[in-house]
Formats: sequence, C-alpha cells, structure tokens
Amino acid sequence: MSEPTPGEREFIERIGMFFETLGTARMMGRIYGWLMIGPEPHQSITELAAALRASKASISTVIRQLELGQLVERVPMPGSRQHHYQLKPGGWAQILRARVARLRPGIEAAEFGLSIVGKDRSVQRERLHELMDFFDFVGVEYGEEHVRRWEEHAEKARARRAGERR
Repeated sequence: MSEPTPGEREFIERIGMFFETLGTARMMGRIYGWLMIGPEPHQSITELAAALRASKASISTVIRQLELGQLVERVPMPGSRQHHYQLKPGGWAQILRARVARLRPGIEAAEFGLSIVGKDRSVQRERLHELMDFFDFVGVEYGEEHVRRWEEHAEKARARRAGERR
C-alpha cells in the first residue's frame, strides 16, 4: 500500500473541495483524486481507506456512488477477494448525459403546470414556458452533440500529447 506524499495529499484535498462545489461529498472527490494520481491504476476499498485515512465504510458508500455515476468501475483482480476500482474512461461525458437527463422531470412538471393554469393567466403561463424553454435550451446545448464535441476534443488532446512524448 502506498501512502500519498504531502503534495499528493494537497491535490487530493483540492479535488475533494472541487467536487464539493459541484454539490457532491468531499470524499467523492478525494477518492477520485487519489485514483487519478495514485501509483496503481486500481485500488481496493482497504487501500483507498488507508491512503485517504478514512473508514472502509465511508469509502464503500462513496465508491458505490462513483460507480453508479459511471466515474469509476470495478475491475476483477485474479487471486484477490476484494473489489478493486479504477477510473472509468469517458466518465465526465456520462455525468453530462446524466445531468441533461435529469432535466426531463422539470419539463414534465412545467407541461403539467400549463395544463392546469388557465389561458387567462398569461403571466403564469409565460413563467412556465420560460422554464420549459430554459430546460430545452440546456438539453440541446449540453446534449449528445455537446458530448460528441467534448469526446472529439478529448481524443485530439490525447493524440497531441502522445505526439509530444515521441
């Protein structure tokens, strides 16, 4: 098991605080940060707990959330009874897709609102239309086309870095 250096600990904490600004638990970011820079591409819950000085229960709870969010994936380790986890390629695109998908209930709620608000209530109807328009805009702007452009950008950046290493 590897112990993070002071610089690595600072990075881990910075990523943890960044994740907090996104509305998630700091531990989620700390796990993600260590999986990004740790010496091994995958870690067990026991290894993560030791490196991050956290309880295995805490790591287990949060790693499941990261797995559901498709930022990490479980990897088989022959000869080990423990689950190991690594960062999942393309995880950020999955987060973007999931965030856009969460807008659908807002659109449906606004549509329902329009169905119960009479035609004579133009101010209220305009508010509901504005809500629907906003969610529609975000869904289009940050939908599949946006994700495709991100994936193209990421691939070009990887290729450029690979060319620089040669």
